[in-house]
Amino acid sequence: MKCSIVSAVLLVATALPFSSALPTSNHDLSKNGRVHLDNFGPALYHKTYESGSFTLAPSTFTNALNANPVDIALEFAKAELGASAYVVKNSYTSDHNGVTHVYLRQTHNDLEVVNGDININVDRFGRIISYGDSFYKGKTHTVKAAKAAESKLQEMTYQNSILGRLQRGANTVSQKVFGVQQPKPLVTAAAPLDDFHVVDSDLTVLSPVQALQALAYYIQPVLKDSSVISLLTAGDLPISTTSSLHGDEPELHIHNVPFALAPVPARQAYVQLDDGSLQLVWDLQVEMEDNWFHGQVNAHDGSVVALMDWVSDATHYRVFPFGINDPSEGGQELLTDPHDPVSSPDGWHVQTSVKGRSLTFNETVGNNVYAHENFEGGSSWKNNQRPKGVVLDDGSLSFDYKARVDVDEPKTYIHAAVTNLFYLNNMIHDLFFRYGFNEVAGNFQEENAEGGIGGDAVIANAQDGSGYNNANFATPPDGQHGKMRMYVWNVVTPMRDGDLEAGIVIHEYAHGISTRLTGGPANSGCLGWGEAGGMGEGWGDFFATMVRLNSTHNRDSIFGMGDWANGGDGIRRYKYSTSMDVNPSTYKIMDKPGYWGVHAKGEVWAEMLYEVAWDLIDKHGFTPKLFPPSSASVNKDKKKKKPTDPVDEAKLHILSHGNTLVFQLVVDGLKLQPCRPSFMDSRDAIIEADKQLTGGDNFCVIWKAFARRGLGVDARYDGNDWMGVRTESFDAPSQCA
Repeated sequence: MKCSIVSAVLLVATALPFSSALPTSNHDLSKNGRVHLDNFGPALYHKTYESGSFTLAPSTFTNALNANPVDIALEFAKAELGASAYVVKNSYTSDHNGVTHVYLRQTHNDLEVVNGDININVDRFGRIISYGDSFYKGKTHTVKAAKAAESKLQEMTYQNSILGRLQRGANTVSQKVFGVQQPKPLVTAAAPLDDFHVVDSDLTVLSPVQALQALAYYIQPVLKDSSVISLLTAGDLPISTTSSLHGDEPELHIHNVPFALAPVPARQAYVQLDDGSLQLVWDLQVEMEDNWFHGQVNAHDGSVVALMDWVSDATHYRVFPFGINDPSEGGQELLTDPHDPVSSPDGWHVQTSVKGRSLTFNETVGNNVYAHENFEGGSSWKNNQRPKGVVLDDGSLSFDYKARVDVDEPKTYIHAAVTNLFYLNNMIHDLFFRYGFNEVAGNFQEENAEGGIGGDAVIANAQDGSGYNNANFATPPDGQHGKMRMYVWNVVTPMRDGDLEAGIVIHEYAHGISTRLTGGPANSGCLGWGEAGGMGEGWGDFFATMVRLNSTHNRDSIFGMGDWANGGDGIRRYKYSTSMDVNPSTYKIMDKPGYWGVHAKGEVWAEMLYEVAWDLIDKHGFTPKLFPPSSASVNKDKKKKKPTDPVDEAKLHILSHGNTLVFQLVVDGLKLQPCRPSFMDSRDAIIEADKQLTGGDNFCVIWKAFARRGLGVDARYDGNDWMGVRTESFDAPSQCA
């Protein structure tokens, strides 16, 4: 069991009584006043991801092109992967390339194995094009994989002398990001392996309230008043049982939890542990003001075996018209009907149910987002102050609020800030809808017309009073509201409002996109730590940078993150640039002690994607129009359109320009990659996405771009999510020479 994630650190697993299971993971009170606990969980050395070269003939599992791709995936899971007990968590088809994505969760004794996931991708011809597999296959299989990884790590560690370098440099390198902690000293892992597969079912099982108490002790550093833990008694916490329309198993809800904003869902499940056993756990979700924890507690001794905070911190930003990153690049403009007619056909102020019932709002509320001030920094939002639209003589609704950012303090232009935040959230929703983050893929909408669960429009807090100089986004599974908190920046005078810097908002929203698309909409636990968590930060920087590109930029252009909000200094170690002199980041740089955290790893991934983007732009050109065309001819009779039809106008637009193409490939890659991906997994998923979309037309272009930053064909990582050695490769496949 991994008790914490500390960069390049292995911690000895110890079984603590649940009443004293205090966290050993890093935490701090950062500038924004939010206490952070590291996400952690068991390392799954046996997990695999196969892509590219692995393709099954259509005749293997189907003899007709119209066979159900979900059935093909399930037959493959059974015949080739040995999957026998599972539930289908999600499945959907991406219209633009015809690829069907199927997400399975392993079960044991009719309970889910929360870190046992399979994702299978089936092309429009019924072929398996890639899959990821972390299903539990027995202790022997798990231990064998762990020993092989440990042996490789020891070999690479000796060759690179990484332990000595980390010890010597641990306190000499720092990363300028918010909410990040310093590394702890290295600890040697020496925990013996237990000789069991599944914990003895005869052992005493804790009650859900006892499990909650154990989790509360663990997250005690984030509690404003730790004395409330003593109030967690069965007599004071009633438990109700509910059944969901979207799940087979009933769910318990623990009520009156003093530090939770809502009843705490609780269910029994299993977790694969590092020692190869299956551990019975209580699976709990605790929504709080500044955190939203998803934790698994050992059902016998109360130790916390895994923890995920669905709130993701950002790295600083602002906005006006989409494409202008912040007020230093342009002024406010009064735009008319900026919504995309495909993504938001009823505009931004209407919620229309599947039964046709419509609600129209004259404030910053709609189907995609609820935007409002949150000066008090609390959890209330429904009745918070929102700007009202003024009805003009022609019947139109106008939100015309000006912001004098160089003169006034942010509170004086709160209406302008909320309007801007509402606009940005809607633009991001509409843009990514066109690239495949739609209803069936788990996007954020209050009412869904074509699949998905709905009821989860983003709750966006402007000028949140709980902190300064940051932002965060909480991403629970599909059907629960995403929550965005934007803060004021007090670095300069007058203070600056992050609601006006587009990059910040895009970065935050991107956490929701990457989390919902990786592992399927029902699984929010795939990007918590390690390289996967780092890429979760990197996608946000990448998308924010791509949105701000315009026709004046070229591959020599340099972009920072958070420059305006932070007073011009920015918040990244290096600017994003194709120049190795400006940004020397390569895959191996993450072995340095300053790169233990997810934000630092994210910079490296974003830089790699930036290289890919410019190579594709050099080949295909650039368009200032990220939105594909939305003419009636493109969208007419959508239900009858087949993915094998000739490319329509919208798809042609995406394929014809490098910046739109890379946008699509990265989104498609999120859908194809496995849960808890490595850099290599995500690279391979993007290459596979190009194969599905263009027939592999950009195979060598993409490979060469990744190889330039050390992620070539022979790149590999030996170790676990917290400690390891990276081997760089600057070579593309031989056919690209």
